[in-house]
Amino acid sequence: MPKAKKIINRQEDIVQQTISGYVRYQQDRIHQIPGTQVLVRNRLDQGKVGIIMGYGAGHEPDAIGYLGSNYMDAQAIGGLFAAPGPFPIYEALKAADTGAGSLILISNCAGDVLNAKMALEMAEEDGVKAKGILLGGTNVADPYTGRREDRRMGVALFETKMISGYAGLGHSLDEVIAFGDFVLDNVRAITIGIRPGTSPSTGDVMYDLPDDEITLGAGGHGEAGADNIPMCTSRELAEKVLEMILNDKPFVPGDELSFIVNGTGGTTMMELLIFYNDVWDILEKKGYKIFKPIVGTLSTIQESSGIVLDVCRMASEEMKKTWMLPTDCTAFPKL
Repeated sequence: MPKAKKIINRQEDIVQQTISGYVRYQQDRIHQIPGTQVLVRNRLDQGKVGIIMGYGAGHEPDAIGYLGSNYMDAQAIGGLFAAPGPFPIYEALKAADTGAGSLILISNCAGDVLNAKMALEMAEEDGVKAKGILLGGTNVADPYTGRREDRRMGVALFETKMISGYAGLGHSLDEVIAFGDFVLDNVRAITIGIRPGTSPSTGDVMYDLPDDEITLGAGGHGEAGADNIPMCTSRELAEKVLEMILNDKPFVPGDELSFIVNGTGGTTMMELLIFYNDVWDILEKKGYKIFKPIVGTLSTIQESSGIVLDVCRMASEEMKKTWMLPTDCTAFPKL
């Protein structure tokens, strides 16, 4: 099989040159801490809980695109599909702290969890006020055990946007964590793979998938899902994955739901909009109210074709308010 074509320079420079390009593009809003792969907003809100995330490269516009008002204050960027180490996470935690402490939103992957824990231990030793919250437990393709750490996450934009917005409203570090726990309990997600992406490092296809099949529960780093189903229409696919999501929570007709239809890199806007329309139509027909869902290519797995569907029950007015807060980050769509 031929290697994938990528417009890059040296493979070992991919991440740093990606960061450099984005910093130049957004130099009036963000800067890079010298000698690190840490990005920070130029104008931080004083006395607000700082929100950071440590995230692997290869998912752009995630994570660099979510630095902004009412969103992330700093980002520690790792290698391609690899978590950043504890030192850059620690630097991001320090940089984002303007007096109320910092909170790291931790992806539920082994490397992210381990390095975040080490960074928090470094912060504690140095008297830096910092805590973390695990973003996991929402992926319905994983068995339900009642423990957040046993399930992966979806695209996690409900969680990151609402938690960040809640911090922006002036709440304390512990209050932001408690609100984040509440939000996480009201989100369910699944990743659908249609065609795998290719690794920028090797050019190889990330997994094998027959042309006439769809994989459910695909991983965020390009892993195949645990269950393949025959290729089907958008409507049939939406019915299938919504049944999994609605039965897992379970959500109750009459609930006010929002949803995210995210393209994983190679999915056309035509496909995303058709699927978005089907999800909206099915939820309405089942008796759910719809509140400000979004659609777009918001977090990618290189050029893989697929969709991440997140559904969130708007269980409080604070959830609605934080979802709707305006942000100047480049990746989040206007609501």
